Amino acid sequence: MGSSRTGEGNREESDRTPVSARTSDLYAFGPYRLDVGGRILAREGQVVPLPPKTFDLLLLMAQSPGRAFSKQELMSALWPDVFVEEANLSFQVSVLRKALGEGGGPWIETVPKHGYRFTADVKRISAAAAAAIPAMTTATPVTTAATPTTRKTWMAVTAAALVLAAGGYLYLRARPRATPRAAAGVAVPLTSYQGFENTPSLSPDGSQVAFSWNGPGEDNYDIYVKLVGPGPPLRLTTDPARDDNPAWSPDGRVIAFQRFTTEAIADVFVLPALGGAERKIAAGVPAGRTGVDFAYAGDMSWSGDGRWLAFAGNLFQEDGRGIWLIAADGSERRRLTDSSDRAPTFSPDGRHLAFIRRTAGWTVHVLPLSSVMMPAGAPARVTPEAVWVRGLDWMPDGQGLVFSGAGHLGLSRLQRISLGPDRLTPLGPPELLPFGEQAAAVRISKTGRLVYSAQFRDTNIWKVSLDGHPRLGAAPIAPSTFDEHTPDYSPDGKRLAFASTRSGVEEIWISDANGSNPVQVTTTGGPQCSNPHWSRDGRTILLSSRREGPGDLYLLWPDSSELRRLTDHPAEDGEARWSRDGRTVYFASLRTGRFEGWKMPAGGGDAIRVTPNGGMTAVESLDGRFLYYAKDANSPTSIRRLPVGGGQETKVVDGLSYSINFVVADRGLYFLAVGDAPQKTSLDFYEFATGKRTTLLNIGKQWWYGMALAPDQRSLLLSTVDSAGSNLMLVDQFP
Repeated sequence: MGSSRTGEGNREESDRTPVSARTSDLYAFGPYRLDVGGRILAREGQVVPLPPKTFDLLLLMAQSPGRAFSKQELMSALWPDVFVEEANLSFQVSVLRKALGEGGGPWIETVPKHGYRFTADVKRISAAAAAAIPAMTTATPVTTAATPTTRKTWMAVTAAALVLAAGGYLYLRARPRATPRAAAGVAVPLTSYQGFENTPSLSPDGSQVAFSWNGPGEDNYDIYVKLVGPGPPLRLTTDPARDDNPAWSPDGRVIAFQRFTTEAIADVFVLPALGGAERKIAAGVPAGRTGVDFAYAGDMSWSGDGRWLAFAGNLFQEDGRGIWLIAADGSERRRLTDSSDRAPTFSPDGRHLAFIRRTAGWTVHVLPLSSVMMPAGAPARVTPEAVWVRGLDWMPDGQGLVFSGAGHLGLSRLQRISLGPDRLTPLGPPELLPFGEQAAAVRISKTGRLVYSAQFRDTNIWKVSLDGHPRLGAAPIAPSTFDEHTPDYSPDGKRLAFASTRSGVEEIWISDANGSNPVQVTTTGGPQCSNPHWSRDGRTILLSSRREGPGDLYLLWPDSSELRRLTDHPAEDGEARWSRDGRTVYFASLRTGRFEGWKMPAGGGDAIRVTPNGGMTAVESLDGRFLYYAKDANSPTSIRRLPVGGGQETKVVDGLSYSINFVVADRGLYFLAVGDAPQKTSLDFYEFATGKRTTLLNIGKQWWYGMALAPDQRSLLLSTVDSAGSNLMLVDQFP
């Protein structure tokens, strides 16, 4: 299954078993069955997905129940010939305890000053006994919804089932490299490679899938094609630049794709579907692959007659955003919309174009088209504001749409909405489909075959000690198997506020400073609620939410959960920070058409623009003399400085991973810097007095959102991606 190797200790991660075990053996303990050969853990007939290293840890301990393993012994077995820190083992133990749940977690006993012991009563089922279990002629895939204890990773089970029989469990063994065969309306894995398999596009007959994959080394995205069935994929491109967003032509002969020359610019190519010479049809088109939610949306689509390609521009450039058309021969380019729009998809008859528009969330709009491919009216919104759409496609008959919907960074599911004869009016609320957990991009062939990318991600907040030798803490703060980010300390340092999707949508939570006793304090219901920041007196929290518009600022009284809207503007407002005296709020806004830094009275009132040429996340220096801010929302970006009273802008440092990933201290700036790959994240320090930049800590994980400096400045919090990936899932005979 696809997963991203994050952390120094995961570089050698693989599917091998680090201990001697017969691959035909099974182990039973409590309600669980552990299959060595299939590398599957099941509870009462349901698969419990485990990351590879976590599976290895469980197998190692289950083979010697009652034995006290030392930490060094476990680390040597799990990561042979690789130096890892103890925090890697602690993290794997934490993941395993969560996966086993409340009843099974205590089986992993901590042996003080030594290591761990597995205390469950384990029974080994021999190969002979396993062979006596009757086989089944047709394997039915196990399809379960991810839960908080299983979402850490997904396991691809292509031809296996676990069933509960009278008096015990019957385990039906997976046949190696079995062809995915799904009953109607059942999703089965099509790919399960290491890394990220994204933006699928089906051939017209549904027999092949083109997709973008960052490869077995997870080092570069290229375009691949795979037959629906067994066999490896065919690699079509090998350029060192990122190749993405493949789109199969209606006649099945060529595949169009984008090659990114920068974060905001791409060239458009076509190449034969079976491989061959590339042909560039457009150079330097506006494009955007920055942004979490649309990393997998799929941003190109062919018109039914094969004469036009629709593509999405760059969200953050006023002259480049919107949906564009380009002639298939590259002779013409035209702009259809000028809003923040993504993922265009032509209807089967070519008379309508569906796309995702940034509103209060990200909603599906449909634009009517004339016979000459010009807008024939205004686009109509057809999905609810509260739904954050990540991908979409038309039904084969053109009478509705399938889309993946969720809250910001929250759980997504595939849904279907029927449209009236004008294709601009929904005939009712969206219908939840019985598959599509954590779906992003989705494509449907004329023959009724559906494919979607299923993504998973676990992000956590980590504490970094700044005393002498900066280092990550042994375990994350207030962890879950969902997203945690944008932390902030209360003024007295005793509490934390942070955003989490552990409730299914993004909400604000409060915990003790060490992450214990987490409590949800907002119930906005989505689609976004994040960036909490305590007031100086600790009574209120400033935050951003899209509950009533494209993005506004709110004040939260955490003790009562009272929420009051602070801004009410048609443009997006967000990334707010308090001034040092607590009388002013700085925030970023799109009121001028691009993000600029603004300020307003803390109690509400007129806003004043403060940055001259773009700016986000403005933070005052501790003495109140200067304003530090990120240049824009791209990654990487730079940190700039202005006198609080106005004056000349100065560039301070480049390489900031994202606009909210820096904090201002007495002596300088701490920030998360990004290298030439997402995993090459470091904690850097810029000293005010000397202008010297120093790398304090190589994180070894991909950066995530938000940082917080402790009031005593002896530690800080940051957020990282600890586990992530995506696979392609297949559904036959849809609808």
